[in-house]
This record gives sequence, C-alpha cells and structure tokens, in this order.
Amino acid sequence: MHKIDYLIAVIIMAVCFTVRLYKIDNPIADHHSYRQADTAAVARNFVKDGYNILFPQSDSFTALSETQLPNPNRYFINEFPLYNSIVALIYHFKGINTVYARLVSIIFATIGTLFLYLIGKKLFSTKVATLAALFYAVIPYNIYYGRVIMPDPTFICFSIMSFYLLLLFVDKPNFVRGILFSLTYALALLVKPYAIFLFIPFIYWVIANHGFSLFKKPMFYLSPLISVIPLLLWRHHASLHPEGIFYSSWLLNKYDIRFTGAFFRWLIFDRMNRLIFATGGFVLFFIGLIPSIRSKKGWLIIFWLISVLVYFTIFAAGNVTHDYYQLPIMPVGALLVSLGFFELIDLGKNIFQKVILGGLGVVLITISLAFGWYEVRGFFNINDWNMIEAGKRIDEITPKDAKVIAPYQTDPSFLYQTNRHGWTTQYDTDKKIAEGATYYVSTSYDDEARKVESKYTLIEKNDKYIIIKLVPKNK
Repeated sequence: MHKIDYLIAVIIMAVCFTVRLYKIDNPIADHHSYRQADTAAVARNFVKDGYNILFPQSDSFTALSETQLPNPNRYFINEFPLYNSIVALIYHFKGINTVYARLVSIIFATIGTLFLYLIGKKLFSTKVATLAALFYAVIPYNIYYGRVIMPDPTFICFSIMSFYLLLLFVDKPNFVRGILFSLTYALALLVKPYAIFLFIPFIYWVIANHGFSLFKKPMFYLSPLISVIPLLLWRHHASLHPEGIFYSSWLLNKYDIRFTGAFFRWLIFDRMNRLIFATGGFVLFFIGLIPSIRSKKGWLIIFWLISVLVYFTIFAAGNVTHDYYQLPIMPVGALLVSLGFFELIDLGKNIFQKVILGGLGVVLITISLAFGWYEVRGFFNINDWNMIEAGKRIDEITPKDAKVIAPYQTDPSFLYQTNRHGWTTQYDTDKKIAEGATYYVSTSYDDEARKVESKYTLIEKNDKYIIIKLVPKNK
C-alpha cells in the first residue's frame, strides 16, 4: 500500500474505535443485556473460580437445555470461549471491570473494519474501500453491536479477516497463506459456527480463479480440514455435556416462520431497511447490486450476500427474534452501499449530473446515519436501575459464597449484578434452598416475593427492591 492508504486506514480505524467509546461504562443492563450478562459472567468466573477453557461457567444454576437437565456446575458450553478468555486475561491483570470487556469488542470491531478496507481495496478501488469501511465504522447499528459484551464482534472480525486471507491464498496458494487463512477461519467457526456459510463465496472464488486445477493443489484440501476440525472437536466436547448447552433447535423455524409474510417483513422491512441500513443505505445497497453482476470480483460480493441470505433462511426464527443475528450482513452490506454510491455517480453523463447524483448519494447516506441513530439510540439506555442497585446491595451485605435467587424471567442480567451464583427464576424456593440458596432478592414485590417474605427473614425492603435471607423466621 502507498502512504496515503496507510493514512486512510489509520483514520478509519480511529473513527471506528472512537465512536464505540460512547457509554462504554454502561452496566450490563442495556439492550440484549441477557446475552451480555452470560458472556460477561463466563469471563468473570474464569477469574473467580479458576480458568478452564473446556468448561466455561455462567452464574446461573437454571437449566439451559431443552430437556431441562440439571446444571449444578453452571456449565455454559456453547460457543468456544475465545472472547471470554481474552477478557478474563485482562481482568486478571487489571481487575474485573466491564469497561475492559467492551474495549475488547471495540478492538475486534476496529480490526474488522481495517480488513474490510483491505478487501474493498483489493477487489475494487481505494475510494470504494474507504467509503465501505467508513460506513461500516459509523452506521449506528454496527456501532452499538461493536461494543457489546458478546462474542459477535469477535466472530465478525475473524470472518472478515478470513475473507481477506482467502483472497491472498487464492492469489498465491502456498502453505503459509493457506495456514494463515485456515487458522483464522477456524477461529471464526469456533466463536460462531455461523461462519460456515462463508464456504459459499470461498468455494466460488477458488473455482473462479483456479477451475479444475484446484484438484491438483493439496492446500485446497488441507485448508478446509484445518478450518473445520477444531469446530468438530468442540461440538463433540459440548455434546458430552448437554446440560451446558442452550436450547437452540427453535432457532431454525419455530412457529414455521420461514418464508411467511412475517419472515420477509421482519428481515427485509424492519431489520435491513429500518434498523440496519436505515432507508437511505438500503437504497444504495440495492443500487450496489448493479455493478456487482458485471465482473468476477463483483460476483464474489453477490455470493457473499447469498451466503448471508442462506444463513437468514436456515436460522429463520433466530433471525426474526434477535436483531443482532443480522450482524453478518454488515461487511458485505457496507461494500454494496459503497458500490451503489459510486454507481449512482457514474450514471451521470457530465460533471453537472455527476455532482447532482453525488449529492443525492450523500443525502442517502446522511439519511441512513440519522434514521439509524433514531432507531438505535434507545439500545444504549439502562433498562432497570433498580436491578443494578439491588445487585450492588447484595454484593455489599452477603458472603462471597452466598447463593442468590434473583428472579428476572430467566434473564441472567439481575443475577450478574449481584456478583453471586444462583438462580434466575422464582417459585420452587424450598427446592432451591435444598440446593444451597441462601438469599432471595427481587425488584418486584409480587405474590411470590410476599410469600417468601412471610416465611423467611427480611433483611431489607424499600420501594426499589426486597432482600430476604432464606432462614425461617422462627430460627
């Protein structure tokens, strides 16, 4: 790269990093806090309870599996805990603080932005790469999900890196490049198996550049094996401990949502049009498909898009339910927005028309940023300050080994705030006491809280929370 390319890359990375510092000190009580709480708990418990990468643990004894298997060890063996391990390493040296966990996500998001720039430059041009990376860096949906305490920013980063390394490997299929690609892609698959869908554009690009001669190059056989074997080993390990695996079969097609009107409405109109690309960017997204069909490199982007759409379709219920499931659309979507912007300008037949059309493109991107911020700004808000106060109070007044019932409709966010292990559901209090529960805390003074209060020892009660020691009143 030339010096100007390095300067552009540094500026884009600085922008990406800086905007994600917004509310970096938020407690885990913002949008999708339930998923962030489990992820953060695994990292914290690596420090508190001992590091064992094969047996990550959440805070909750509540059953995870579809069959409601008891989970006395609090296993959380879902995705490979790479992100959690990095956070735990920082916690070990700097102390447990969620700011560090968010910083790790921000760093991965920033690295991913750099590699998206490199992809755009390699396949198209500096101007396409610059706009794509900038759009990716500042679109509000991606800002929020680029600083969450979840494995997804890490997954997207390794996905983008593996895409770029595949381009280098296909250019020159030697052992070193093959290994670099394979190991990076293996990490993407370990963090989130959804990266498997990238095989679609990868296979296209190998065939498009090498044809049948690919069968003569051993690295084209070895690389997929190296990439997939770690995932297979991890999934086998997880299968031996089903109590530590989320109930996930519903992600495929719960309520037969696939290809219904609701499926298309949620994914196309609500998520891609309203939330992610926020109208203006969605227009450019579609315009970007036009130049993509004109070249081999453009078709690589089309196949990348197809891989994401296949993922949307197979995991239909998951994508309709959770807005962060659409994160894989962001890298290819940013490239299409950039291609669409410059295609719009190229429609002009003279300088005047190009200026007008360029201005229209700027307006569309501005609309995307403005509308996107309108939709996403609430994601940063704290949903329940009472929960945070109650959790802090539990941490102050109870023994470190106390086991707490913190009912929050199975959401672990409340339990995480207590800095204790315990349960996220109410009812069956006597059974939980038999399993070791010593305190009950709730922000809702409902029938269950009143029932527990009537039988056990009240510690504190105010208009924000109630804390009860699970010792009978007559003792």
